[in-house]
Amino acid sequence: MAFKPNPTKEPTAESPEQLLQLLPRTKGAVTSLWSHQADVLRDYHARYQESRDVAIELPTGTGKTLPGLLIADWRRRKNGGRVVYACPTVQLVRQVVRTATKQTIPVVDLSGKSSAWRAADKVAFEGGRAIAVATYSAIFNVNPKLTDLDLIVFDDAHAGEQYVAAAYSVQVSRRKHAAVYEDLVEAVRPSLSKERHNELIMTTPPRSGRRSIDAVFPALIDTKIPSIDAALQRLSTVDDRAWREQAFNYSSIRGHLTACTIYLTWDEISIRPLIPPTFENAPFSSAGQRLYLSATLGASGELERAFGRPKIRRLALPDSAGRPTSGRRFVVFPHLVRGTDPHVLTRNAVQMARKAIVISPSNYLLSAADPLVPEGWERFVRDDIVESFDEFASADDAVCLLANRYDGIDLPGDACHCVVLFGHPNATHLQERFLAERARASAAIEERVRSRVVQGTGRCTRHADDWALVIIADADMTGYLARGSVQATLDEDLQAEVRFGLDQSLTTEDDFLENVETFLEQGEAWAEVETAIAEYRAKASRVSPKDWDTLAESAENEVKAIESAWTQDYRAAGEALFSAAESLATSQSARGHRAMLMFLAAVYTNFAGRELDDEALLKAASSLADKSVLAATPATWMRSLMPLPQEPERGRTGADLVAVQRLSDLVAATTNTAKHDASIVEMHAGLASTSHKTFEPALSTLGELLGAEAWKPDGDARADSVWCWADERWITLEAKSEHQAGGQIGIEDVRNNNHHVELLAKDRGVVAPQDSVSVMISPLTVVKADAQVIAAQHTYLVTPDVLVALGADAERLWKRILTLRNVTDREARESGIADALRDFRLYPSDVADLLTVRPLSE
Repeated sequence: MAFKPNPTKEPTAESPEQLLQLLPRTKGAVTSLWSHQADVLRDYHARYQESRDVAIELPTGTGKTLPGLLIADWRRRKNGGRVVYACPTVQLVRQVVRTATKQTIPVVDLSGKSSAWRAADKVAFEGGRAIAVATYSAIFNVNPKLTDLDLIVFDDAHAGEQYVAAAYSVQVSRRKHAAVYEDLVEAVRPSLSKERHNELIMTTPPRSGRRSIDAVFPALIDTKIPSIDAALQRLSTVDDRAWREQAFNYSSIRGHLTACTIYLTWDEISIRPLIPPTFENAPFSSAGQRLYLSATLGASGELERAFGRPKIRRLALPDSAGRPTSGRRFVVFPHLVRGTDPHVLTRNAVQMARKAIVISPSNYLLSAADPLVPEGWERFVRDDIVESFDEFASADDAVCLLANRYDGIDLPGDACHCVVLFGHPNATHLQERFLAERARASAAIEERVRSRVVQGTGRCTRHADDWALVIIADADMTGYLARGSVQATLDEDLQAEVRFGLDQSLTTEDDFLENVETFLEQGEAWAEVETAIAEYRAKASRVSPKDWDTLAESAENEVKAIESAWTQDYRAAGEALFSAAESLATSQSARGHRAMLMFLAAVYTNFAGRELDDEALLKAASSLADKSVLAATPATWMRSLMPLPQEPERGRTGADLVAVQRLSDLVAATTNTAKHDASIVEMHAGLASTSHKTFEPALSTLGELLGAEAWKPDGDARADSVWCWADERWITLEAKSEHQAGGQIGIEDVRNNNHHVELLAKDRGVVAPQDSVSVMISPLTVVKADAQVIAAQHTYLVTPDVLVALGADAERLWKRILTLRNVTDREARESGIADALRDFRLYPSDVADLLTVRPLSE
C-alpha cells in the first residue's frame, strides 16, 4: 500500500536554547552553544519574545547565525506561522542554508525570482513547515511574495540601509539612462543656478563641477513634478535590465515625490526619501516580530533610520560577559611611510600576501584601484562571487575587487590573508555623499561608517586563530582612523591594532615591507610582536560615540516625519522634523544634521502653508529656514534653495556684500586684460607648485580674485596669506605645500595656526569677526593625536588640490564678470557680479564653506 502514515508532529521546546538539544544530530553539527550565545538566547526568551522590533548584537565571528536560526525555528514551531530569515546577498543565503541544513533546521532557499522557486519549497514555507531563507529584496520590493509573516530575521542588519533603501531609490545614470538624465536636469532647472545647470549639461565639465553634488526638494518646485514624473516614466519604455530595474523602483515612490529628495551629480541622479517608508510595506510592518541581527548595533538611531522604525529594543551582551575575540589583524598605513609612493607600496605588500580582497565604497572609487593590483594577477569582481567565494579562495595571485561590500564576505583560514580598504566609507551612495560633503550631517550616519570600517577590517579574521594584513590604502581613511575620537569608539582589539599600526607605519619603505613579511610568515619573530600589541590592548578603553543619546532621540521623530510626508500630512512632517532638530540643540557634533532637519522642516512647513493658504505657516517656514542657515554655518548648501516659494528675496549682507562691491571696483579698473591674464597664469603655476616662494603669492592673488583684500602679513608667526572682506569675514591661510609625502602634521604647526586670527586682529587693531577661520594647506591628511587635542575650533585642514580647483573656479568667475567692465551703472554692474558669485558659489560664505570641511581637531 502506497499511502503514507500521518506525519509525526515536530517536537517543541520551552525556549530557543533548549531547541538545540531536540534537533537530530548530523556530522559536523554544533552540539552546544558558546556561553555568550546561550546568554543572548536566555535574555531574548525572558524579556523580548513579545517585542515587535528587537535587535541582537553579537560581534563579528562570534556566531550570530545559529542563535538567529534557533529563534526562528523555535517561533515557527511554537506559533505555527511563517518565518523568513533575510540576508543581504544570495551568497549569504547559500551560507545560511548550509548552516541550517547541518543543524537539521528545516529551511528552503527562496532567493532569486519568485517564478523560479520550487513549488514544494514555497508550499513548505507557506504551510509553516520550513523557514524561508531569502534576500532582503524578497521583502522590500514592489510586489513581495512572502506575506503574512510571524517573524522576519534580518541578518547583518548593520548593513541593512543600502538594501532597504534600494527599494525606494531611483538611480538615473548619465551613461545608462542618458535621455532620462537630461529630462530630469531640465525639470529641476528652477532649483539650479545658471552655472550649475550649464555644468550638468556639459560634455566635459570642470573638475569641481563633475564632483560637486546638489540636493533638490520636489516640495519646493511642486509645479515641476509632472515634468519630473514624465522623465522618470520613460524608464519603463526601454526593454533593458538597467531601465526595468529603475522603473520598478520608481513605481514604489511615484505619487510621493514631495517626500523625496533629488541628489544630482554630473554622473548620476538619485531620488529617494531621507528614510525608507517601510511602514507601507505590508509584509514588513505587519510581521509579528522583526528581529535584527548585527555585529555592531550602535545606539545613535542608525538602525531605526535604516529600517524606518521609530523604536527598536536592543539586546546586547552585558558588560560583565567576556567578549569573544576574532583573529589578529596587522593594520598598516602606506600613506604614512616617508618618501614613497603609497600606491606602489600597497601593491608590493599585496604581492607579498599572494592574494587580496579590495573593498571600496563605490564603483567610482573602485575604478581608481588599478594601481594597487600587481600586474598579471587574476581579477575577480562582483558577478564572479554571487554564489560563493570558493573559486577565489582556491586561487593564487588573485585579487577580488568589490564596491560597498563591507559585509557578506567570509574568508576565514587560508582563504585569504589580506584586506585592502580603499576609500572612506561615508559615501556609498549620493545621499551619503551629500550628507558628508555638503550638509556636514555625518553625525547621523557615523555609526554606519564605523560599522563598515569594523566589518571591512574583519573580512578575513572570522575566528580566533585567523590572521590578516589590513592595508588602509587611501589618505582619507588614514586620516579617519588617525583620529583619537574615532579610535576610542572601536572595540578594544581593533583600537590596539589601529594604534599599533599607525605607530609602526611611521617608518621607511624597507622597514615597512620587512614588518609585513614578518607578519605574513607568522613565525617566532611575529610572536614577539604580539606582546607589544597586548600592551596597546591593555591601555584601550571603549567609549560611546559623542551625542549618541540625542541622535537616538532625534531618530524617532525623523521616522515619524517621513511617514507624515509620505501620507501628505506636511504640517505634521514639519512639526516632527522641528522636534527632531530641537532635540539636537545642545549637540555640537550634530550641528550639520540639526541644520538639515531644520531646513527640511522649513520645506514641509512652507509646502503646508501654500497648500492651506496659511500665512502663519509661511512665516514659520521662513523663520525655520533662517535658523537652519545659522545652525549650518559655515556650510551654505541651503542658500541656493532660498528664498522659499512665496517668500521675499533675501538680500546679501556682511562679507558677501563687501565682495560684490570690491569686485565691482576691481572689474571697472581692469583696463589691461593681458596683464590680468598673465596674473591668472602665474597664480595657477604658483598653486601647482610645492615651493613656498611661489605658492604663497599665488594665495594672495586668489584672495584678490575672490573679492578679498589679500596679502602676506609682516612679522613672526603670521599667516602666509590673509583674506579679509573688510572686518566682516577673515580667512587666514598657512601654506605647508612643502610637506613631504608620508608622516603626520605635528603639534608646532597646529599651535602656530591656532593664533593666526588673533595676531591678525592685533595687527588691524579690531576684534576679529565671529566667523573667522584659520586654514592649513598641506598634502598630509593625518594630524598627530596631541596636535588634534590642542587644535582650536576655528582651525581647518585642506589639501593643495582644493586651492587648485578654487583657482580654476575663480578664473571662470572672472571670465564672466570681465564682460561687465564697460557697464558704467554701478548698480547694474554689482547686480551682474552678485549673480555670478551666486552661480559659481564663490561668495565669501561659499569659499569659507569649501575650506572648512575638515577641522584640524578631527
